[in-house]
Amino acid sequence: MTQQDKDARLNRFLSANDQQLFPQEDIAIYLSCSTHTLQRMRCIGGGIPYAKIGRSVVYKKADVLAFQESQTVLNTAQYAS
Repeated sequence: MTQQDKDARLNRFLSANDQQLFPQEDIAIYLSCSTHTLQRMRCIGGGIPYAKIGRSVVYKKADVLAFQESQTVLNTAQYAS
């Protein structure tokens, strides 16, 4: 996938409404992680809520944004608790 393709997917995600569904590839681009990381979060729990449509995994934009917000920390001391 070219950088231009990634930019197009990112722009589509950012301009979408909160109820829009996106494939894991788009979410990985937005969160700057791999699809393997998303898969691991699905297996161990504690990740982003998702739906399976057939064999495809999709994420709702609102759920992705809520997950991202929940990961916000003020300082490294918060990791100790």
